[in-house]
Amino acid sequence: IKYVNDALLRMFGFSRHEIENWDLSKLVKLINPEDLIELRQYRKKLRSGIDDVKPYFSYRVFTKSKKLKWIDQFSRSISFQGKPAELIMVVDITEKKKAEEELIKLNKLKSDLLRRVSHELKTPLVSVKGNINLLMDVYRNELEIDVLNVVRDMYEGCNRLEDLVKSLIESSRLKAKEIELNFQEDDLAFLIRFCVKELENLAHFRNQKISIHMQQEKMITFFEKEKIYEVLNNLISNAIKYTPQGGKITVTAKKQDNYYIVSIEDTGIGITKEEKGQIFKEFGKIERFGQGWDLDIEGSGLGLFLSKKIVKLHKGKIWVESEGRTKGSIFLFSLPIIKKH
Repeated sequence: IKYVNDALLRMFGFSRHEIENWDLSKLVKLINPEDLIELRQYRKKLRSGIDDVKPYFSYRVFTKSKKLKWIDQFSRSISFQGKPAELIMVVDITEKKKAEEELIKLNKLKSDLLRRVSHELKTPLVSVKGNINLLMDVYRNELEIDVLNVVRDMYEGCNRLEDLVKSLIESSRLKAKEIELNFQEDDLAFLIRFCVKELENLAHFRNQKISIHMQQEKMITFFEKEKIYEVLNNLISNAIKYTPQGGKITVTAKKQDNYYIVSIEDTGIGITKEEKGQIFKEFGKIERFGQGWDLDIEGSGLGLFLSKKIVKLHKGKIWVESEGRTKGSIFLFSLPIIKKH
């Protein structure tokens, strides 16, 4: 070591006299042994000139008092007194790492709580829904019309709660990586047509026009049919819900390079720049989204989050395009085209 600044001396607890003229072996002794192999691999990649290597590496070091710290190391080659040398800058990120670890713990606690609550809700929900069905099927003729309407509202509420519980359980399983997808060769174009056909009545009920434009009659690739159906159903039903009566929904599918690109375009309320960064997050529903638009906007805020997770498991991407409020939206996702060997 030929030079160190005061900030680094304070960080490690050494005096300038102690640390100057150290050789590499003494520096290496400060590095946590668990991180040393990865650091050497990183430096090897850095020297090789690989383009996608990040400009810094995070690892743990010991101070003079044996206290463990996290640092980010940035380095580059320079000339010092006419000789090749290396300029190294380190940033103390210990507090940042502590905050990240605490956040991971809190997220795990939240996920565990949601999972437990979701499973605990299933049993009483089955009982409540069963009794409501009994009232509607067996005692329908004995109920006054006002009471029957209340029972119908209860039934619809049970259905919404059931959907929420299912979404919460699936969200927990996806985050815990407990879901194994069963990839099979299938026709994506057929699945799109099937899903649109299922939702046509909902669109017609709202006096909306829904149309399909396929670049190819068949779009064959490997995917988990049930999960991609969930994605399609969520995106198309969202387009119907967030588009006013008399609006238009267009579902398009095309081949682009080595991917199939599916888009769902609507003439609905649109999405602002701020909302684009929110809607794919867990519980990322935008509140008061449809005020004044006579829209059905009830939901858990989990649909797009789950869709993103599912598409990501298929090695695809999902995104949204919109010029802003009242300008409509286009939700798109891609699936890689996988050939049968």
